[in-house]
Amino acid sequence: MSELVENGITLLREKGLRVTEQRKAILEVLASADSPMSAEEAFAQLPSESCDLVTAYRCLEQFEKINVVQRGVRENGTKVYCIGHGHDHHHHLTCRNCGRTERIDLCMGEELEETAKSFGFVEIAHVMEVFGTCPSCV
Repeated sequence: MSELVENGITLLREKGLRVTEQRKAILEVLASADSPMSAEEAFAQLPSESCDLVTAYRCLEQFEKINVVQRGVRENGTKVYCIGHGHDHHHHLTCRNCGRTERIDLCMGEELEETAKSFGFVEIAHVMEVFGTCPSCV
């Protein structure tokens, strides 16, 4: 079991959530992924009959609430998830042609959130992704 999966299991326990076989399987799929995955993509990688698609969606939503995974979004609006690397917040650069994804350890979220606060917003979160064409596809 990878360190990412072990960290996820620890967080589940700390937040009072049960560690089920379905949740472990989803964590393992995300930990082995090269890039963020949609719920459907993660579900397709699960061992057959691990859980149904609705359960996969629910698990990912629970994981996001307790910061086990980070949610992103593709240019078409599809939600994607990646397992947390030590609770660090990050973003991705994604190629529009081949789908190659690079992790970006840069965030302007604090500035954006301060601006949102200045407008009176509370319980603020953000999702920011960058899309372009990678050098291999140019």
